[in-house]
Amino acid sequence: MRTDEELAAAARGGDADAFDALLTRYKSVVLTCVRPFFLSGGGRDDLVQEGMIGLYRAVLKYDSSRSAGFKGFAVTCIKRGIIDAVRKDNSGKNLALNGYVPIDGGVEFFLPSSNNPEDVLIGAEAVEEIKQRSKNLSRLESIILSKYLDGKTYSEISGEICATQKSVDNAIQRIRKKLQ
Repeated sequence: MRTDEELAAAARGGDADAFDALLTRYKSVVLTCVRPFFLSGGGRDDLVQEGMIGLYRAVLKYDSSRSAGFKGFAVTCIKRGIIDAVRKDNSGKNLALNGYVPIDGGVEFFLPSSNNPEDVLIGAEAVEEIKQRSKNLSRLESIILSKYLDGKTYSEISGEICATQKSVDNAIQRIRKKLQ
C-alpha cells in the first residue's frame, strides 16, 4: 500500500487513481473537520465540498522536502478551506442573495436595500402580506421574522436573541413553510 506522500506526488503528476485513493482516504477527515461548522446560507454538503477543495489544494501544494507529513498539511488545508467559506458566508457579501424569501408556492419578493420608490413600495406590500399570514407563528418565530425582515443577518439575529445561527436558520425554514 502506498503512503499518502507517494499518492500525493503521483496525483500531482497526473495519476487520477492516486488522487481518487487520497479522496477516499481523506473523506472521513473532511467530514470530521466540517462537523463543528455551520453555513447560514448553505448546507453541510457545501462545507464538505469546500473541505474537498482544500484537500485538492493540499495535493497540489504539498512539498515532501519540508518536515511536515502530508496528513498534517492536508488537515490544515482542509480546515482553512472550510473556515474561509464560513467567513465569506458571515461577511454579508451574499446578503442580497439571502434576502429573497419565497411565498405563495415559490413566488419570491426581494427585501429592498435601495431607496428606489418602486422597490420600497413592492417590498412594503410584500412585508404587509407576510404580516397577515404570520399570525400562526410562535413568539420566537415572530421575533426572528421581524429581525429578518429588518435586513439582519443570521449572525446578527442569533446574537440579539442569544441563540445559535443553526436555530435561527431552522426557525426561518419553519417560517417559510408556514407562510407558503
